[in-house]
Amino acid sequence: MTNCRMVALVSGAALACVCLVSPAAAAVKKQSKTINGVKVDLYSWKDSTGFKRSVALKKQGEGNPGNGGYAVQMTFDDIGGVQKANAPKGDGFGYFVSHERYRAFTDGDSNTIAGKIFKTDDSPLGRNFPVETSYGADETSFKSVTFSTVYGRYGTKKPGGIDANTGEDKPKIGLKKKLFERYDIPVKLTWFFEDGKTYPRLRVEVDLSKTPGPDHVSFDLRAPYGKLDFDGGDNPIQYVTWGDRFKFQNTDAPITRNSRWIWNVPNTDAARYNALVSNGKEMGLVEPKLYTKSALNDGYSDGRGETYATHDAAAAGCAGQELPCDYEWPYQSSQYELPYDDPNGATTSEKIAWGSTPFYGMSISSTFDGVSGVPFNGFPKKKKIVYDVCVVFGPHVAGGLARSIAEKGGDYDCARAK
Repeated sequence: MTNCRMVALVSGAALACVCLVSPAAAAVKKQSKTINGVKVDLYSWKDSTGFKRSVALKKQGEGNPGNGGYAVQMTFDDIGGVQKANAPKGDGFGYFVSHERYRAFTDGDSNTIAGKIFKTDDSPLGRNFPVETSYGADETSFKSVTFSTVYGRYGTKKPGGIDANTGEDKPKIGLKKKLFERYDIPVKLTWFFEDGKTYPRLRVEVDLSKTPGPDHVSFDLRAPYGKLDFDGGDNPIQYVTWGDRFKFQNTDAPITRNSRWIWNVPNTDAARYNALVSNGKEMGLVEPKLYTKSALNDGYSDGRGETYATHDAAAAGCAGQELPCDYEWPYQSSQYELPYDDPNGATTSEKIAWGSTPFYGMSISSTFDGVSGVPFNGFPKKKKIVYDVCVVFGPHVAGGLARSIAEKGGDYDCARAK
């Protein structure tokens, strides 16, 4: 079988198309290993071009510090050798995070219930919660593993409403602790690996069955979330690129708060995606379905559908920078990593995550993304919110690796879910 891939034959060189003859893809293997001092389940397989790939998932317990249930290393092989993405100490990629929506209180304040009433973090990192691990049926060419945890969300004891014009609570909510409750939200994160498919799939399932009904909690979804050193060093992030209703990319590199950008190319014939580019490599997330059929809704943004030349950052509340306000980004990425005291400063942080509107848990029938209203189901009848992303890691290509996968369609070269 003849396989071709864009690779750098010499470190730092331009990419070249290299073809070789390789054997048929091997089976998916699961092995218990110790990688970078962490005990892991190592999944390895051959991708669609016959090259080897692997993902190392940290085990819960077994002498590991902290908790498990997320990736601490990803690798892919090419002509230039094994390319690795390693977790910074104490971190990794693929855990759950969610933010409470800012609520309108009777004293005029806008804050989260967790922050204002209980003086605690409204968006704790999921890697700090223990997980239970369950393995899918043992198959030769396909494997899966599920990490289950419980994530808390503060909400009201009585259901509340939303002002359709402002998106704020109506009526406003009171200040006494007895008005609120902390609800358990069971979460499942399932990784799927398939022989002959390049990218693993990660399914996120959020269970609302332990809340009394809609309109008590309100939150966004940022999973999968985390950091892997995918660029092989301490290099600045060159580009942030994503697609939701429109495709975004900064046009100055490296990205800074004063980078110019475009976010006005329609994305209707492609999937959602979010990616970082650094040192000739790219890590990203692609939802394996068309944007028009996406499982999640976007939050509001003034900048959606615009460019740096037409966007009024000051009017949006972000004077002193060219980039859209941090809250306007549809996915969590470099916006909170760039320095606030230097608008021309870059970042080497490789945080990447997914994102959504903050109205999950509510019964409103539509959300507004700044351009158009979109039908919305924030509290499904089955009381479960489910969505998939494909985890992309590879050499950066012209136009973007994640973007090219999102535009490709079909099976997106991504493992199936069984």
